[in-house]
Amino acid sequence: MIQYFEFQEENVPCFWEIMLEDKIIRTRYGQKGTAGVVMEEVFEDAGTAAREYKRLVQEKKKDDSFYFRLGDDYRL
Repeated sequence: MIQYFEFQEENVPCFWEIMLEDKIIRTRYGQKGTAGVVMEEVFEDAGTAAREYKRLVQEKKKDDSFYFRLGDDYRL
C-alpha cells in the first residue's frame, strides 16, 4: 500500500509518501521535482507495521496543511 501527500512549506511545494510492504515501512519526502529522502523502518511483524502505517497516515490526514492526492489507497 502507498499513500501520497503534498503540502506547501514556506511557498515550496513538497511531498510525503509512505509505503507498507509486509513488515517494512518506507517513507519518502522532500521538495516536488526531486527524488526526496527515503527512510526505511523494519518491524518485528506485519501487524505492528500495519498499525504504525495507519497511525502515520492518520496523523498526516489530520494536518490541514497536507493535501492527499491519490485516493485513500493505491498500489503500483
